[in-house]
Amino acid sequence: MGRFSPVVQAPRYLKQFQCVGSACPESCCANWQVSIDKPTYQRYQAVKIEPLASLMRQHIHKTETNRRDAETYAEIKLRLGDSCPFLDATSLCQIQSNLGAAALSGTCAEYPRIYLRDGSRQGLVATLSCPEAARLAMASDDAMDMVDITLDFANPSLVPVRRQRKEPSAAETDLVRKHAVLLGQVVEAVVRAPQLSASQALVYSGLILRRVVGLAQLPLEEAESGLAKAVNDYISPHSLQQVPALTGGLAVPKEVQLDLMLGALQRYQHDQHGARGMRPSFLALLDELVQGLQLNRGVARELSLEAYCCAERDFYLPSVVAFPHALKNYLLNALAAGLFPRQSSAGLGEEFMHLALRFGLIKFLLIGLAAKKGRILDLDDYSRVIFVVARNIEHNQRFMPEVLQVMQEHQALGLEFVATLVA
Repeated sequence: MGRFSPVVQAPRYLKQFQCVGSACPESCCANWQVSIDKPTYQRYQAVKIEPLASLMRQHIHKTETNRRDAETYAEIKLRLGDSCPFLDATSLCQIQSNLGAAALSGTCAEYPRIYLRDGSRQGLVATLSCPEAARLAMASDDAMDMVDITLDFANPSLVPVRRQRKEPSAAETDLVRKHAVLLGQVVEAVVRAPQLSASQALVYSGLILRRVVGLAQLPLEEAESGLAKAVNDYISPHSLQQVPALTGGLAVPKEVQLDLMLGALQRYQHDQHGARGMRPSFLALLDELVQGLQLNRGVARELSLEAYCCAERDFYLPSVVAFPHALKNYLLNALAAGLFPRQSSAGLGEEFMHLALRFGLIKFLLIGLAAKKGRILDLDDYSRVIFVVARNIEHNQRFMPEVLQVMQEHQALGLEFVATLVA
């Protein structure tokens, strides 16, 4: 770190994070395609150290011309079950041990860190597809408190920003783009509200954003006036105190919730591309879900629904009481990583529904796991499910379109259906 190294805001858990190497339950150095940026590829072509040089010639190849850019110029292709060919007998990277950490590609050097730029402000968060990052993020109720972290770059221009939200221009007329920072702060404040569970916060945030979508149809000056009033009304202490009673009074048909979540997973599971991409951690969790909720072929649906409702009541909900911060930390991390919202007024609903769908799937898998284990969940269970969903679903570009199709078929694609997915 140098004199001009940037200081950024990041979740507290990143102060503790470091790779656990061979102790990782599912290494990021296996099963994934590793992108190699163009400067790194050119540097590797000049390596003469053996056997490293031979390994590079054998396993690092340029990507197809139509997919090639500076960041994905080349790749290390790993088939499902394969480990990176550059790992030595102790699961350490031979590129790093021979050439130093500076020789790693951007993908390997950065993961699981995501460098952000929000207007002129830089930030840092981690993807929870890393088991250790997920464990630390779930570990305590202050893990998502924002703290200053000095980045290991000589100056801010060297930070490899991967996600960005631009500051609106003075002429911006879209309500959401103009007030994106405020909207993100509102949703974050609702999630952090101590009197709300993660599910309640998500449902209530959906109600707020539905109001924002309605306001966006008005002339900008009128919409902004309405937005200021709505924010004051929705996040006042009195309003937040009413949320548990409000969400508790919503009719949430559990049979519909079960069918939606199960249908989404089955659509992904039966898709040939999705099936090829499922990692051992995901397959193991799905197997426990099937056993716990008695989803085996030939079992009456009523028995699965009964198992689902009993596991939610007896094991999942008590775990939420015991660890109220766990799923809230997931939501806060997702909001920060996505710089929510980044789209326009027209895309706000879909952007939020993506988050709600991921949350709904996490909850569904937690309930299935609780049913299989027959006990209240602990933080290890939470971090396991969250890292598995992040690794297999959030990193899979095909999955969300498949899930959205299932929602569309059930006419459940809209902010008014958030409660059906997550409550």
